[in-house]
Amino acid sequence: MAPVLRFGIVGLGVASTQILPHMAKHPYAKVTAACDVNRPHALEKFRREFGGETFESIEDLCRSKNVDAVYICTANHLHKEHAIIAAEHKKHIIVEKPMALSIEDCEAMNQAVEKNGIKLLCGHTHSFDPPIQKMREIVRSGELGKLRQILTFYYNEFMYRPRMPQELNSSQGGNVVFNQGPHQVDIVRLIGGGRVRSLRAMTGIWDEQRRAEGAWAAYLEFEDGTPALMGYSGYGHFDTAELHFGIGEGGRPRDPETNLKARKNLQGVSQQEEAALKESMRYAGTREGEWLRGAKGDRPHQSFFGFTLVSCEKGDIRQSPNGLTIYGDSGKEEIPLPPARTGREAEIDELYRAVVEDRPVFHDGRWGEATLEVVLAIMESARQRKEIFMSHQVPGPD
Repeated sequence: MAPVLRFGIVGLGVASTQILPHMAKHPYAKVTAACDVNRPHALEKFRREFGGETFESIEDLCRSKNVDAVYICTANHLHKEHAIIAAEHKKHIIVEKPMALSIEDCEAMNQAVEKNGIKLLCGHTHSFDPPIQKMREIVRSGELGKLRQILTFYYNEFMYRPRMPQELNSSQGGNVVFNQGPHQVDIVRLIGGGRVRSLRAMTGIWDEQRRAEGAWAAYLEFEDGTPALMGYSGYGHFDTAELHFGIGEGGRPRDPETNLKARKNLQGVSQQEEAALKESMRYAGTREGEWLRGAKGDRPHQSFFGFTLVSCEKGDIRQSPNGLTIYGDSGKEEIPLPPARTGREAEIDELYRAVVEDRPVFHDGRWGEATLEVVLAIMESARQRKEIFMSHQVPGPD
């Protein structure tokens, strides 16, 4: 029988409601422990549901002999501290995006991981999605000639989902650049080969009631000269799903009224009421499972994180509901892709293979640090209104 990787989950917030179901159904992963601060009712539910150990600190969880790896889904500004604690206890790690909030924090995390000989995976991003992986494969094969440019953009209602105060505080990683930027940057870096040379960007705060960056536009240039354009708006007017056959981020049909409903739901709501609403959506909350608005039923299609178009010498590639569409010299071709694990399911697979087979992690700490460098450059370029050059980039793994 294949060995089982035993996971402890750090933080029973909203993200955990999306992570735990994937862990529970994975054939070679088992959830054996959880920790959360000041939420005994969540720990009690975890004990009932999973029969695992519960703790009020990550230090105590990491001392458990029943945990091989930890999944860190705590607040962004805590990632460094929690990852280093796990590494010092020889626990393998999956850390939610963004990896951290500074290059210095990433360096400290990577040094702890390398010193203790454990595996670190930086997720979750949509570079794990099968269409993005297939785009990379086609580009690397050279069948459409040299890569010429990459375009990706996404419009949704991100800024009008219920938030805790720190989630709208840029100094604590609370804006769309830190929270959604790693998705786009990972997609572009994966397809483009990894090494970004420089970036010029602008960000936007378009709602005075929510003083955090909710939009950006960026131009990237790779070391080989390939350009890439990224754009994002979380202000809930246009919805990119209109370009995706009505399919949303999770591969499910998306309610066309999602954006309007999200904006209306927060009208007249105080900061305290909004925080209470977000709290109710956490694990063991009264509205657990309501976070993904507009998602209906199982995932029948490939996942879309916005619209991505890849241009090569001999053709263009974009996502389609069930795979990719290639526009080549001889016409249009549909490339179907079989159902596959995506997102957090794929992360668990990747870490499992890395640990059991003692192989490198694809999205490792150095990759995550390079992605964060680009995310930070978006913010810095917007502040200084100038081009920012990179110095911590790494190539895409083979």
